[in-house]
Amino acid sequence: MYFKKNEKFTIGENETFVVEDLLGEGGQGEVYLVSNRGQKYALKIYKGEVSRDFRFNLKNNIEKGSPSEDFLWPKRLFERVDGKVGYLMDLRPKNYVSFVSYLTGKHPFKNRATLIKWCISLCSAFKKLHEQGYSYQDLNDGSFFMDPDTGALLICDNDNVTADKKNLGILGKMRYMAPEIVTGKCMPDMHSDRFSLAVILFMALCLGNPFEGERLKNYDIVDEKAEYEMFGSDPVFVYHKERRDNRPIRGYHSSVLKRWAYIPLYIKEAFHRTFVDGLEDRENERTTEIEWLKLLTKYRDELITCPHCGYEYIYGFEEKKKYDVCPSCGKPTKDVCVFTINKNKIVLEPEKYLYLCHLDKYTADYLTAVGKVVVNKNNPSLWGIKLALDNAVEIKDTSGNVKIIAGDGVVPIIRNLKIKFNENSVGEIK
Repeated sequence: MYFKKNEKFTIGENETFVVEDLLGEGGQGEVYLVSNRGQKYALKIYKGEVSRDFRFNLKNNIEKGSPSEDFLWPKRLFERVDGKVGYLMDLRPKNYVSFVSYLTGKHPFKNRATLIKWCISLCSAFKKLHEQGYSYQDLNDGSFFMDPDTGALLICDNDNVTADKKNLGILGKMRYMAPEIVTGKCMPDMHSDRFSLAVILFMALCLGNPFEGERLKNYDIVDEKAEYEMFGSDPVFVYHKERRDNRPIRGYHSSVLKRWAYIPLYIKEAFHRTFVDGLEDRENERTTEIEWLKLLTKYRDELITCPHCGYEYIYGFEEKKKYDVCPSCGKPTKDVCVFTINKNKIVLEPEKYLYLCHLDKYTADYLTAVGKVVVNKNNPSLWGIKLALDNAVEIKDTSGNVKIIAGDGVVPIIRNLKIKFNENSVGEIK
């Protein structure tokens, strides 16, 4: 251990910190719980020497600041006369658990809508990261945390984030890397990040790796050579439309087989495009963050909950055949009201949200809620949309009667009711 408990150190000229405990230790460094004037932080100290480029990159990232609040970003640079380097960061809140614990079944998301919200947050965070000229470079399941009850996201291990097409020696785990990074043909950039992002999304939605299937049987042990072939020199998507030699193994990849069956076609196509076409054309055929944001929002919008068993599934607006019955219990799909606005179709049911992106087709904000479906406490058969807007809206019924609803009021959910948010956003409940 570099520090002992209760040892003091300074950052800057006069800021004194006290070491309270060792939080963890890995191959790269040690992480301590430290405090300053009653405020607690985490301090990471690297074990070995860091290169001049690494130190400069870390200092530059601190000065530029975090791309978004979803990143647990370095806050202050720590340097000692003996050459030790590290950085100060905020503590991870206790309500956040590792994405790995979700993959292993220890901490499932509250429901599918919450899972999709987490996926949307992930895509939004990487969009902001890339807009600032960064690439993450070390994408793996251990970097991500989530609040399973709210779908909130937290991205850690951000000290390896660096400028696009530049690498400081950290590449990540092969299971999450783009093939051209595994084979060393390219330097990490936003295009390799997009491939890795799709891997994480597939794992989140299907609970399995998109390149681990029947070909696992070819190896006595999945060592570095096997991983190089599966994820680098010859990756084959498990749902490749033409190559069928790497399908998920029945009895072993049960989660993938079960979940893939009920994923919307447009999500499946996005995965296929990235994992098949994107191997040949990395710059044009890998699904971008904004494309994922639109597709995942569409997925979230058409989720319905079976009133009999509570299973969540899609209504099936763009499927070859709509779901007439619940895939879980087999009972008929309930009759639903659908709110259409700006080409969006939102199935209305309790706890469903309207978002800013529904009203403004040009916004990049897919997470700000502007309305929520609520149920009348005295009469559960009456539903409404509780608004969260700065401005009032205008509603018109089939008889032509017009009424103004305050920005924090409730719009009744009635079929054929038109809702005018502004001149460019008029929706209708069908």
